[in-house]
Amino acid sequence: MRRFPALALVLVVFSCLWAQTADLSRLGGALLLSGNAYEYDRQLADGIGPRLTGSTNYGRAADWAVAQFTALGLSSIAREPWNIPTTWEPAGPATAHMIAPREQTLHLISEGWSPSTGPAGVRGQVFYLNDVRPEAVRAAAARIANTIVLVDEASLAPGFAQGEGTLYDGLRMVGEEGARGIIFGVGASNDAANMFGDGGLTGTVANIPAGNLGLEDTLLIQRLLRAGPVEVEFSFQNRIRRNVAVDNVVAEIPGRDGTGDFVLIGAHLDSWQPGTGAQDDGTGVAAVVAIARAVRELGLKPRRSLRFVLFGGEEEGMLGSAQYARRHAAELAHCAGVFITDNGAVPPDGWYTLGRADDDQALATISPLLDGLGAGERSHEGRFAFSADDAPFLVRGVPTFMLKAPMTSYLRIHHQPGDTFDKVNERDLNLGVAVVGVTAYAFADMPTRSRQLTLAEVASELKSLAIYGQYKDLDAHHVFDE
Repeated sequence: MRRFPALALVLVVFSCLWAQTADLSRLGGALLLSGNAYEYDRQLADGIGPRLTGSTNYGRAADWAVAQFTALGLSSIAREPWNIPTTWEPAGPATAHMIAPREQTLHLISEGWSPSTGPAGVRGQVFYLNDVRPEAVRAAAARIANTIVLVDEASLAPGFAQGEGTLYDGLRMVGEEGARGIIFGVGASNDAANMFGDGGLTGTVANIPAGNLGLEDTLLIQRLLRAGPVEVEFSFQNRIRRNVAVDNVVAEIPGRDGTGDFVLIGAHLDSWQPGTGAQDDGTGVAAVVAIARAVRELGLKPRRSLRFVLFGGEEEGMLGSAQYARRHAAELAHCAGVFITDNGAVPPDGWYTLGRADDDQALATISPLLDGLGAGERSHEGRFAFSADDAPFLVRGVPTFMLKAPMTSYLRIHHQPGDTFDKVNERDLNLGVAVVGVTAYAFADMPTRSRQLTLAEVASELKSLAIYGQYKDLDAHHVFDE
């Protein structure tokens, strides 16, 4: 178990820093002690609940965000709408049964962005597909036709390794080859669903019905398949709407230098629906609002502007942040850093800096503060680079930062029914909020700043991180189109 400095030690570290860091000391102390983030997360998770992109609850969350920013007296508060091809919501509970070799109720829900099954449901023999890459689907076409195709983490892994765009190409091909439906056997223990999403990174409804099955039921079907045929059926109805406007919510605290330079602090408002999105990403949203509140209440005025952005559509493929980066492409050269928090209420180790020496050097100037918060590490690992809303900025050469934190406890509940407010630890949340707030404010107030990389430099950076292939796959699927 990791050990963290006591609160008193953290405050001593703050108080002993040189005079230039007085504002950071005050901000860090306020974020550690205030508890505002915890209350904001409660309002989102318990008060509004799950926030599927484009849903009524998502609209309520956007209204809530505007109200919070307005109450704080922030500037340039705006809703920036973008269109998602389809929205998706379950219209009621799903039912699922194994019919042969014996009868048993299964724990299955509709996968995100699945079409409805129709009143009669979907019924067929199960075929386990061990590789969803397009070439593997093509090779198995004769066995796929007229079956319900079961995929699990092992069969999804080769597609993920090649790129998410290729993975979704393969899943769409399963329908084109005549499957009746897909079962995602990616659920968690105790037969809990673990949402995956079958919207093809575009927010488009899948071409065949897809369900999400719990772990124990998945393992049972796989064992029975080794002995002979297995037949299942499932049924659910979903509400689908076309071409719906979704709002990103934006606000700002103007800087004092008037150059137009800014630092962006962001999180995503949307969530999956089995839980209430308390950790993913209610804690991130709460952090953004809490940082804005602390800066305002302390009367701090950084050199560069602080821009607060709450994105929609992250769970469907970073749709809102990609739209934001496109819309604001002309001013990204003025962005001194993008700080995204999407790790839940987990005490952070530090920051992913993705191979940029200039960003490492900038972080080094506030090392005593970060070390005092237990967050002094800097990692050049790239495995999470395309997993959150920093990615559309990363590929445009903007300095981007993602919190580095232990992920084990977070991954046990994210996208699952257990992602609820009772899992949020207030002290852990405040530690993460303090790290984000202190670091982002420091970058907003530094005399110098990191620059925007050229596209050639971005390519070199991604190659050094061994993720250039993933980028090319996503780019080929128009995820980052300008």
